Amino acid sequence: MQKFSILWVSALVLLIGGCSSKHYSISEPKIITIKSPKLKFSDMGYVRREGDAVEVELFTAGVAVEKISIDSQVCVSSGCMSEEKFVHDYLYEGYPADTMRNIISGKDIFGGQGKSEMCNGTLYQYIRNEDIDFVYRRKPSEIYFKDRLNGIMIKIADVKENNATE
Repeated sequence: MQKFSILWVSALVLLIGGCSSKHYSISEPKIITIKSPKLKFSDMGYVRREGDAVEVELFTAGVAVEKISIDSQVCVSSGCMSEEKFVHDYLYEGYPADTMRNIISGKDIFGGQGKSEMCNGTLYQYIRNEDIDFVYRRKPSEIYFKDRLNGIMIKIADVKENNATE
């Protein structure tokens, strides 16, 4: 009987403390579109941030269908991997490892190469060579990244911006 009690107490401790998820200080509802060779999604989602850690939770018809958590590793429904492997497998092998993290966070990519600021405060990056042809635009209500050569598009927009009734 004592072994049985110890087993239940151990299981309870693991459930309560050992499997706790990360708590994010910023959690924002967004309209998220991701089109890449391995991911195709366009619907409601949440972008969460805490320091350098970011998470995108994707919903379809109100049901969570995928979560991309980026901290020391990138975790998706199929498992965890390094940022470099994630970018190689899900985006394009020629991108820097921090590309997805920086796009979700609205930070410079490719070390700020090709960056300019428009008169309305929109930040813009454009790089074109034989391997990539991308435009990356950031403004307070929207993040937009499109690489025409590699068939990748990521758009993260405020929900209010896309709601015609408000």
